[in-house]
Amino acid sequence: MAGVRAPGKITARSAAWPLALLALPFAVFGASAAPVPSGPRTLTATISAPAISYGDPIAISGRLTASGQALPGAQLQLQANSYPFRGYVTIATGTSKPDGTYSFTGVRPNRNTELRVVAVGGETGQSPGDQLVVNPVTHLSARDLGPGVVSLNLDVRHTAYEAGDPSRAYWYLAAQGSSAFRLQAVSQTTESPRLTSASVTVNPPSAAFTYRVCFVPAWRHAMGTSATYRRCVSANGLAAQATGSGTPAPVFPSSQAVAAAGRFLDGRTGSTAFAVVDDTGAVSGVRVHQHFETASVVKVMMLVSYLQELAAKHQGIDAASNAILYPMIHISDNDAASAVFAHIGGYPALEKIATQTGMTDFVPGVGWWAYTQTSAADQARFFYELDGLIPAQFDGYARDLLSGIEAEQSWGVPPVARPEWDIYFKTGALPSVGLFNEGALLQRGRVRFALCVLTTGDPSMAYGEESIQGVGSALLAG
Repeated sequence: MAGVRAPGKITARSAAWPLALLALPFAVFGASAAPVPSGPRTLTATISAPAISYGDPIAISGRLTASGQALPGAQLQLQANSYPFRGYVTIATGTSKPDGTYSFTGVRPNRNTELRVVAVGGETGQSPGDQLVVNPVTHLSARDLGPGVVSLNLDVRHTAYEAGDPSRAYWYLAAQGSSAFRLQAVSQTTESPRLTSASVTVNPPSAAFTYRVCFVPAWRHAMGTSATYRRCVSANGLAAQATGSGTPAPVFPSSQAVAAAGRFLDGRTGSTAFAVVDDTGAVSGVRVHQHFETASVVKVMMLVSYLQELAAKHQGIDAASNAILYPMIHISDNDAASAVFAHIGGYPALEKIATQTGMTDFVPGVGWWAYTQTSAADQARFFYELDGLIPAQFDGYARDLLSGIEAEQSWGVPPVARPEWDIYFKTGALPSVGLFNEGALLQRGRVRFALCVLTTGDPSMAYGEESIQGVGSALLAG
């Protein structure tokens, strides 16, 4: 991990960075009247523990000698070089005891720190520097709120240094006794200078289950070691795991509904596929990894990329941004989409979104963004994870766009889902090749699922719309 080195000798750097201390008590002892020994000075220093949890105290003790004899009454400085290791700063002073020993207690570093003790004045000497690892403190809890609803919560205490913007928290669940973890929800973390929190409600996969939450904090380089962070989604992040219990509710859509949708689609003309991510995060459908051109469905990926860029720059939605984002989604304006595509930097930005979502079938298009290749599984997962992909400050704006699309663009699933369901969706069409697509996220109470239907070779637009509507009707039946 950047900034953390194995324990050993440390060399000083040019600038000093402060170390947070809650207390630095140190007893001062009178100097011995005995003659000061001559010869080479040796100053040892031992840290009470090589690694601690954030907020815990440590002690540093050792002995100052000359030619093996104690050096009493020497002035000593405890010095710290905290991440990002730009130099040592004195954080406490004291005097050696008559037997040459000393002790600094109550030291509470707030991030990874190198510590050394230096003798000053007439009795010079310096201990080797030692690395102290400070680990974040993670707490997980699960609370059963009734059938199909378990609240999962994460709290992490950490350094205020480099604490920054919210990140995505990925929640994986596995039934008791199973090692097959399934991504069930994505949420945003809530950040304060010394605390990261996240929460989500899920339908548990079994009465007893194991859950794992994974996120990539901005402060990760300042705390822990490489062993503290492991491969987590698409980057090295902090992963925490615990067990919980609850009452599972029936999965929605049911396997019977998914099978009925598959039979319906198999009877349609042309090439077809659909995928569902149910309310436990499981993917099912038919031909879920077959490649299709996205048409305008890819505009939602453009929207997410644009909003992430604004968030990274700490900017809001201004008139210029709304002037292209709103028509791109509301009326599916292609000129506005081309402007957004150019603004975000083209396919590298979309590939970043694909990586964040874990897409396996995303392929950039040739000649036009509408020719981007996708699969039903990739788009269903993308819509399922929208809450975590969209920066928290833009959640309301994005939801308004994706739920308020004009009537002419609201075909397929919306007519059969409303008003019982809240639906956030995008349709796409390339009529010249009979291509009609739709991706959607649907929510009603505790139930939340996503779907994507892809078709090509349809004899007419009406036929394509009926194919998508038929899949929606089958999934929502009952």
